[in-house]
Amino acid sequence: MISSVIARLQAETTLTDVLPAEDLETLSKGTQPKNRTVFVLPFRDLAQPNAFAAGGFRQSIEAYIIVAFLIRRYDDSKGGKRASEYEQTRDEIETALAGWQWDASEEPFELVSGQSSAFGTAATIYAQTWKTTRTLEKRP
Repeated sequence: MISSVIARLQAETTLTDVLPAEDLETLSKGTQPKNRTVFVLPFRDLAQPNAFAAGGFRQSIEAYIIVAFLIRRYDDSKGGKRASEYEQTRDEIETALAGWQWDASEEPFELVSGQSSAFGTAATIYAQTWKTTRTLEKRP
């Protein structure tokens, strides 16, 4: 699913780069990503009970991912330019993902929440949580 989201964002947006990641804290301690770089991270799965009493296994899982983007501007001491770029970047991501189905048998993506925070010198990272479903199934 993560690779499908990355491919969707690469195809439907003008973002600088879209990359998989494991942990936002690790990103903050690593190299400085370019302005308008997006990271897609797994977040949480919430499983529903098995739908079959016998003879198979089918479980619907609410799958949550984080889509985090970085806005970096060294020429913007008051943050006005970062705010404009934030809105443009957020809107592109939301347009690409809201209501999109990564698999025809799964629920469309919906936005759950978003939050921003400082990310080093002259940078802000904005992380959105998105929800969809995936199915775990075993046939006898």
